[in-house]
Amino acid sequence: MSFMSTWVIITFHFVLTRYEASLMIESVRRQHQEITGSIMLEMTTINNEYYQQFCEDGYVIVEDLIGRNEVEIWKNTFHQLIQKIEPIHRPAQYGLGRQIVLDNLVEHAPEVMLPAVTNASILSLLEILMGPFIQLESLRINLTEPAEKKQVKVETRNWHRDMWALSVGQTKSYQPPHACNVLTYFQNVDQDVGPLRVLPNSHRNFDLVQKQFHAQIKEQLIYPKIGDVVIIHSALIHAASPNFSTDPRYFLSRFYNKSYLPHRDHHSGTNTQKILRMAQINNDRRLMRLFGIDDLIFSRQVDATIPESELWKRWIEEDRQALKKID
Repeated sequence: MSFMSTWVIITFHFVLTRYEASLMIESVRRQHQEITGSIMLEMTTINNEYYQQFCEDGYVIVEDLIGRNEVEIWKNTFHQLIQKIEPIHRPAQYGLGRQIVLDNLVEHAPEVMLPAVTNASILSLLEILMGPFIQLESLRINLTEPAEKKQVKVETRNWHRDMWALSVGQTKSYQPPHACNVLTYFQNVDQDVGPLRVLPNSHRNFDLVQKQFHAQIKEQLIYPKIGDVVIIHSALIHAASPNFSTDPRYFLSRFYNKSYLPHRDHHSGTNTQKILRMAQINNDRRLMRLFGIDDLIFSRQVDATIPESELWKRWIEEDRQALKKID
């Protein structure tokens, strides 16, 4: 029996009604208000610690942010969707397991996947790291099939930087990212499942990897647990390990970039457009930006008399105050 056939299939609507969209947006709005109501306190306490680690290492781990039930729903939704929608197939190379990837998840399953990208804790931290310019570049689930050790010819998958690593090689000073990859694994990662490999501080130095598929002397191995969130600077050099377990390895990738950059996910679909219309009715600037509409991108010029981080705080608070209640 194929591993795909063993999952419980859940049901959801593929096309949102206006009422369903309004309920979803109201839920997002309440979450944002509850969490960002004390945003000044948040930005000077725990998020400041995350910020300092991110600046220094190029990544940060937020533990236990996502519930196990939510992760299980994501996994079941993925298996339901790939029975109806053709995913991306990446063939096995060097003996590594095949990969199955599905993107445009908010459009395909909005009731399940919209909360994954509108998590207020994640967006609040990203706004500290990148400013109030957060756009969903893509949302995808990646499945990596197990590999047999005797057939694997390399130590790692390819070392790489993600898109928009524009500051690399220009300065050794910390530069805010143009994009961040926000990962959640669907299982506890151990040595067999295959840790995430990173080169700390590579987001702010000129080093290159000499052997793209081999372990590195300065590498650090990360073993996320179910529900942890790993946020990676797009300029950080990182790689995946082979999956030597007996089960597929899953992770959800929320790739966010700045709202003036291109994006791979299509924000023009029926469901996404309904979400956008409700966001516009409620003047939810954060949610509109998430799907490519940022009417303030040109008017919010940097005032040379005020630190950029202070401007970001002001604009974040302005956006929160601008939210309207749904009648």
